[in-house]
Parts: sequence; structure tokens; C-alpha cells
Amino acid sequence: MARPIRETPILFGEDARRFEENMRNAKCTLTQKEKDEMMASYKAVLAALERGEASRKASYEQWKANQK
Repeated sequence: MARPIRETPILFGEDARRFEENMRNAKCTLTQKEKDEMMASYKAVLAALERGEASRKASYEQWKANQK
């Protein structure tokens, strides 16, 4: 049986102000090299998905042709 989801804590006062200030001043810590690696991985996954979809469509068309 699943455990119930607890309520999300709410920040008040100085904690809330400090959190909001930190979020407003957040900076990206990734280097350009890391970003390039992430983009290369993303493109590789998209290419694999496209190959898989093309293969699936070809298999379906072949199956459909054999059904006639």
C-alpha cells in the first residue's frame, strides 16, 4: 500500500525571504563543454528514436502487405 503524500512545507519570514533572494540570483553553473556534451547526447537520443520509429513503420508496412 502506498504511503500518503505529506504536505509541502511553506516557508515564512526570514527563511522565505532568503530562499526567494537565492532563487532570484541563481546562476547556471554548467560550462560550455558540459552544455555541448548534453546537446550531443540529446541529438543522439533523438536520432535513435527516429531510427526506431522508421523501423517500426517499415515493419508495420511489411506486416500490412503480408495480410493481403
